[in-house]
Amino acid sequence: MYGFAMIPLEARILYRRGLDLSEQGKDEAAVRYLRQAIIIAPRFAVAYRALGTCLSRLGREEDAADCQYRLATIAPDRGHGLAPAGA
Repeated sequence: MYGFAMIPLEARILYRRGLDLSEQGKDEAAVRYLRQAIIIAPRFAVAYRALGTCLSRLGREEDAADCQYRLATIAPDRGHGLAPAGA
């Protein structure tokens, strides 16, 4: 994991858009933005947490569990359960 400031700007913008959509209850759209953020910044831990939360709310538990696993690999101190996307 690396600090938020080290995340490429494009990934941070995509992440923020994903969070905004998630907060509006548009989890399917949020997933697309969050996945793009992770493609750009593969060690973007909070993006994995937000993505996992959205996937879980969509009933895609296997995909959500994969996000939690990746989060635990990147940032072991943050991998204990999926927090709300805005946390």
